[in-house]
Amino acid sequence: MPDDSVRAADDTRRLRARFPRWGILFDPLESVWVAVRGKRTLVAASSPEKLTEQVEAAIRGEAGLDEGDKTRTWRALRKHGPG
Repeated sequence: MPDDSVRAADDTRRLRARFPRWGILFDPLESVWVAVRGKRTLVAASSPEKLTEQVEAAIRGEAGLDEGDKTRTWRALRKHGPG
């Protein structure tokens, strides 16, 4: 388990360096990677590699209304969670 947290921390650090204007985090309870920018742009993926692809697509303006299953699920869980 410690190797997983070290790897997640390394991947998070790399993603944050690559996308400095984005907030990047890993939700270990849902096993999902999340990137946010501003109030309206949210991207979620199952791996750092997939998140990189989706953030790059969002930057190019290719991310449409179809956010993908991980993004919709993570967004729905956060709306109904405590807080």
